[in-house]
Amino acid sequence: MSVKQLNASTADVAVSVPVSSQPSMISADRPVEAEVSESPEKPGSRGTQKRLFRESVWVVGGRVLGIATAIGLNVVLVRVLPPADVGVFFVLGSIITFAAIVAMFGTHTGLVRFVSERIGVGDAEGAKAALRQGAKFAAIAISVGSVLTMGFLYFAGEPLFGLKHLEVIAPLVAVSVFGAAVIQLCASLLRSFHDSRFSILLTGQFGGPLCNLLFIGLAVGLSLFAVVSLKQVMLFCAISLCLLTPIAIMILYRVGKTRLREIAIDDQPSEALPMSVLLLACLPLMLAQSLSYITGQADIWIGGAIVDHDELALYGAARRLMLLIGMPMQLVNLTVIASIAELRAQGRLDELQRILRFAATLAAIAALAVCIPLIAFPAQITSFIFGSYYAEGATVLRILCLGQIVFVSAGAAELTLMMSGEHMKALWINVVTSIVLLVAGVMLTSTFGIVGLAIACASIISLQCIGFCLYARWSVGVWTILDLRVLRSLPDIARTTAQKWTK
Repeated sequence: MSVKQLNASTADVAVSVPVSSQPSMISADRPVEAEVSESPEKPGSRGTQKRLFRESVWVVGGRVLGIATAIGLNVVLVRVLPPADVGVFFVLGSIITFAAIVAMFGTHTGLVRFVSERIGVGDAEGAKAALRQGAKFAAIAISVGSVLTMGFLYFAGEPLFGLKHLEVIAPLVAVSVFGAAVIQLCASLLRSFHDSRFSILLTGQFGGPLCNLLFIGLAVGLSLFAVVSLKQVMLFCAISLCLLTPIAIMILYRVGKTRLREIAIDDQPSEALPMSVLLLACLPLMLAQSLSYITGQADIWIGGAIVDHDELALYGAARRLMLLIGMPMQLVNLTVIASIAELRAQGRLDELQRILRFAATLAAIAALAVCIPLIAFPAQITSFIFGSYYAEGATVLRILCLGQIVFVSAGAAELTLMMSGEHMKALWINVVTSIVLLVAGVMLTSTFGIVGLAIACASIISLQCIGFCLYARWSVGVWTILDLRVLRSLPDIARTTAQKWTK
């Protein structure tokens, strides 16, 4: 999902006020905010559109590869592990992703915002200062988060989720959390430099498509010679992430150094980003993203605590197919994340709204094209991909599809709130929906099993997305939902795209 906010209190004024009012980041005599009513044909508008087109090509290709490798990884695991171990792997994978989000402490979003804002106004030194301060903060936060994850599994893994062999699995999970957090932070910062080529290859639950391919190779290679166990699978996960971590850091360093050299030197002095400002920005973002992830993934934890692991494997397999429906929205988020901060800082809200609604419309069309076959033939599709045992999750798949349609149609509302300094509103929406999901999820799962869990998950996600859309309109001043009028311009867009590809 994305990020949201709901309450701009005076304690958060340093974070939530518009960029132009932050003295530590922007000089008082430098105009940043502009009137919304300005003409959409501003200098730089065409450049923004060209850049977004170029980035979208890389994002689409890379994300398709990422989804394919993620599903391929699950296809391999369901064939080399028994259903009970597959259910446990889904729980551990969810814990790794959630712990990595917490360990990053919001730096993967906060730093993108600060760096993109500085680049947007031509302040290379300010961008460097933000990167240096953020790197120090992130190194400490990620290390502490990894250690806390290992301690949590040692003491709570067995009573909460029925996990075994924690003396081996807990350290492997901690190492995986560290690698996943560093890789995702690097991928996010690469987007602030508008480098979608490498960032998309590093984006994903287990480190992106490159890491997934390495993971798949290790699992398949061992399965040819021996019976694969859950402990070995978690070892492969940790190895894949550790091998990719130094590569991600090196790529970020080289891309950032090259990009900042291209920015014209600003005569006005830049102040270093205070650690207090970074902390005040990242803390609400981390809480909002953590709660957002809880809303999107707590169903796996609830299922792991209540239902049998064999039954959880059915639910987890259906959840993995949701990647296909949510992929268009992920492409939108990855493409526009840096541009949201830049366009809002420049006051180009009309252009921002057009980009967001256009992207949401295309994402919804693509999602429906995937969703209709899944709703019509759920048993046949799950049986073909994962095996005959997983066809029993057909009802769960249908219910989850409905929630994903609402999620995609809402557009990048949560991300818009987060990248516009409205993270407190996102935080409170996440607080409410997370509590409701935990209560409703436990009640419905205890009564109706994984079908009840799917109903709770789809309903809460739909309500959450509606809340994000409304607050994005009220707080930022833009709609993010799909706009069917865009369909009339699709033939012209297709011709323009074909011409660009020809050139």
